[in-house]
Amino acid sequence: MSRTTTKKIGFWLMIGALFAVHLFYNHAHADIPARGPWKEVFSRTGDCKISFPSVPQMFQQSFKADESGKKLIYDIYLSPYQDRGVCMLLIAQYPMALSGGHEVAGLEGLLKGIVNQHPDNQLIFAELIDVRGFPALTFLVQSGKNYFRGQAFMVGNKLYLIAMEGGKQHFEEPTFQKFLKSFELLVP
Repeated sequence: MSRTTTKKIGFWLMIGALFAVHLFYNHAHADIPARGPWKEVFSRTGDCKISFPSVPQMFQQSFKADESGKKLIYDIYLSPYQDRGVCMLLIAQYPMALSGGHEVAGLEGLLKGIVNQHPDNQLIFAELIDVRGFPALTFLVQSGKNYFRGQAFMVGNKLYLIAMEGGKQHFEEPTFQKFLKSFELLVP
């Protein structure tokens, strides 16, 4: 898979995820209790687990990644955090493993798509890090009123994005860290 294709897939993946977050945040979060213990959830494929503020809704999407018909499949788990924002886990499964620097290109494409999604978006920080031996990108994007705090990393043919989105005045780094640290990869 070429570097350009990888970046394009990262961009479209981000667009789909942000659209799902927008729909969920604006239509579904009012019905869920604001307080209580966080709920541990296993991914549909069983390769990871994470704790959400409430039982998340899960959305699944797929689209053709190339002319041969191979598909990119992604699952999005969304859960409101009180009335302050939305917690999200996105798991994207590429048709083949990314390697040889393409992992970083995919992460950069995802971040570029998030920043360019709205003209008011501003990249506050981004840092390429290592998570359990895998390339990862931790970042914060803000617009006039909103924030998007996330960490994405690649493992073989899967991209994992753990993120929170909401009103800028409600951003809480300790809450994001609690959400992030609850994530556990169950496969090597």
